[in-house]
Amino acid sequence: MTSTATASFVVGKWEPQATDEAGGTEFARVAIAKTFTGAVEGTSSVELLSASNATSRAYVAFERLEVSVDGRKGGFVLHHSADDTGLTLKILTGSGFGELAGISGTASIEIDADNNHAFTLTYAL
Repeated sequence: MTSTATASFVVGKWEPQATDEAGGTEFARVAIAKTFTGAVEGTSSVELLSASNATSRAYVAFERLEVSVDGRKGGFVLHHSADDTGLTLKILTGSGFGELAGISGTASIEIDADNNHAFTLTYAL
């Protein structure tokens, strides 16, 4: 059975770790920390790698969430992949732990005009 959990989150840390530019394309590495409230409650840490130039940009990231989802405590890793065509967020198979062991699914992020972040997790346990 598939369930949906929604939350909001704030970015508490955004720390560029390294940048490199060659041939008009910049690489960047960023460490990020988030705090979630709602049906997903807890924190996460993110390692993000990006590439950008005058015509396109893309990033990949791994996000380790230590959260409760609909009251179940544990965590999992979320794999981000994004480019100019969109964002894909998938739970890394086998990464669930605690009461979230065996979790699978996807997520989405929406950012409104006031820069509020909404997170929707569609999952199965």
